[in-house]
Amino acid sequence: MKITTGIYKFKKIHTLKSHKLRPTSNKIRNAVFNILVNKYMMSSWSTKVHLLDAFSGSGIVAIEGLSRNINKATLIESDSAIFENLQKNVEELNIKKKVNLINDDFFNTSLTKNEYFIVYLDPPYLKNFTNLAIKKILDEKALKKGAIIISETNKNYKYDKYLNQYISTQKKYGNTLITFLKFL
Repeated sequence: MKITTGIYKFKKIHTLKSHKLRPTSNKIRNAVFNILVNKYMMSSWSTKVHLLDAFSGSGIVAIEGLSRNINKATLIESDSAIFENLQKNVEELNIKKKVNLINDDFFNTSLTKNEYFIVYLDPPYLKNFTNLAIKKILDEKALKKGAIIISETNKNYKYDKYLNQYISTQKKYGNTLITFLKFL
């Protein structure tokens, strides 16, 4: 996999061959960041942003964000082998100063209050982790005012009813649903 745009454009991101990984495709990454730039005006605020990539995997989404001028990122990955690969990607790109890596289960990690302006959630599809993750983020008051949570789920995913008020954009790409939730 390669970074598609920005200062790390064409840089290779290594990923393990594992049934536990489902790296976000170039098409979906480009769509997500195009929506952030065009609908949410990311270009005007990206240099002040802290992105949380809660189920990080290869780190491709967070690294793509850093390539597009996001200021810093926290990446959480529970699997030790996948985390080790993630560390190698961060080291090879020489971005350790911009990245906080956490090798733990997202649900066991304490989040910093009022810290994150963008959160990317791409948990295992066959579990209800997205709703649970959003609840944890809100319960821990981890979002800055005006924050955006972007979730990548199966196209038929159902959000808890109370979250419907925050959904601002949804796009389907094959079997994948990308949802932007905006918190004022």
